[in-house]
Amino acid sequence: MAKHRRNRTKGFGIQPIPPRLLNAKPADFSVEHRLDGPTNTSGIHPGRQRKSKGPTPDYSIAQEIQKIVACDAFWTLAKSLDSNETHHSRSGRPRKCGSADVLIFVVAISALGSARAVHRFFRDPVQWKLICDTAVTAYPDDPTRRLSPKGITRYQFDRYRRKHVEFEHAIREFQTQTEKSMAEIAHDTEMFDSSQGSWTEPATQNIVVSDATWIASPYNSSSPTYTDPKTGEIIPVRYDPDATPYRDNTQANGNMLVSVIARNSHPNERLILSLDYKPHTNMSDATLAVDMTLRIFPLIPEIQGFVYDMALYANDYDRLLSAGILPISKVQRTRTGKVAMFNLNEHEFTLTNGTKKNIVVHAVDGIPRIELLIGDEIQSVGLIRIRTSRSKNRTGTYRIYGTWQIPDFAGISPKLRNATTQIRHNSTDTEIANNTPRTRALRVIPETDKSFDRYYGLREDTESMHHHLKTTMTNRRARSVGRHRQLFEFIGYQIALATKTLLAWHHRTGSDISRWFGQWKPPNHAAKNAA
Repeated sequence: MAKHRRNRTKGFGIQPIPPRLLNAKPADFSVEHRLDGPTNTSGIHPGRQRKSKGPTPDYSIAQEIQKIVACDAFWTLAKSLDSNETHHSRSGRPRKCGSADVLIFVVAISALGSARAVHRFFRDPVQWKLICDTAVTAYPDDPTRRLSPKGITRYQFDRYRRKHVEFEHAIREFQTQTEKSMAEIAHDTEMFDSSQGSWTEPATQNIVVSDATWIASPYNSSSPTYTDPKTGEIIPVRYDPDATPYRDNTQANGNMLVSVIARNSHPNERLILSLDYKPHTNMSDATLAVDMTLRIFPLIPEIQGFVYDMALYANDYDRLLSAGILPISKVQRTRTGKVAMFNLNEHEFTLTNGTKKNIVVHAVDGIPRIELLIGDEIQSVGLIRIRTSRSKNRTGTYRIYGTWQIPDFAGISPKLRNATTQIRHNSTDTEIANNTPRTRALRVIPETDKSFDRYYGLREDTESMHHHLKTTMTNRRARSVGRHRQLFEFIGYQIALATKTLLAWHHRTGSDISRWFGQWKPPNHAAKNAA
């Protein structure tokens, strides 16, 4: 029978067990210390050690909504909606729902999947009473923090959006208040700590990461009408007027969403500090990410680093350095696909015997390099980063310097080994004026640095968040039409994630959460281990 048994492993990409695991002990295969390597690399790079996720409370949908209603940040943002209402609120029949009803509706959309589902859920008098009672339990002495006696409908929700949200200044004011609340939550959950790390080795909890993702429009059509090729009849169709074509037309029309995220090293403790759509202008998504980071930097001055992909341009890199933030990214290739290079001119090296020697330094693909005679030929030698420092200018900006060392390699003259020099990482005013910034080829932490993978790997958290955000949307497309409506829904997701972070921090540390939840206490659920 074994001869005719079907080979069920064929075609599924199953590889032989590596020799290093043939004699491994059972503990080496523990889920607690799973070793995951990068995909499609065949082991070119070393694997990345991941810790298993910790226990997470098992909340029902109703309890997920109740904990948001009990959160102080929710009521603060609901109050900001009231303060930003326009003159449109005075036209038409009076509203029968409050701004808090509208905000809990938009937050619940992420949990229930659609406005129709939220409508049905909130029209259930039993469920709506439980939610209303949560506000009373949390803030019994504050009558302003109450929901309406009757659940909000999706028609009321849609009417409110049309009159109060679909305006540029309204959504911007709401974003600003949301960023302030997220910054406060980040400090209270101990995400940023200036006493941790240094400018040479920043603490990962003091680094923000950012990335962009494409949000497809709910409709494929890019025009309000369709002309029948046979009859010539003009047929009106549904479309999103704010949607734009993807850069290579491989995806449906939509918009580019940019997010800035912070987190600590514990599971389920992640915050979206800011999110926004890239404007319909000739702007890079990385430029928008830098704008957002510099906007929240005064709220969180403990930020030490900013991680982005290769789309980070030299001028944006200089903007971060000038603000006193260390950018961490790969170097872009030139227009011809070559490695970026920049002549940093002569630098004075201090040799180990105390003498000085001037050597020309070039920045090549992010690394300062010098040319030395090794054997019978001239070879390029990359310097090793020893220390990074920050100096403040009189104007309030900063200069970033790096101390770089000649490696102790065989073939290099013993006199030059371990010699050090200081290199400025900010572009000079002359370089900026001539449009030849050194930051197009020089990096504070290059790819060859031992700490680069640890910092650059944090970007995966943003990709994970974007993936989860899209799973809450039908067919991974936006639920509504228009950039303002969509941003309003994404902020609802942002609020829900912040509430989850607060409770995860509370369950881990046992800290007092009355500042954020008043007299409401989270239910004592049996924790379950995440896969």
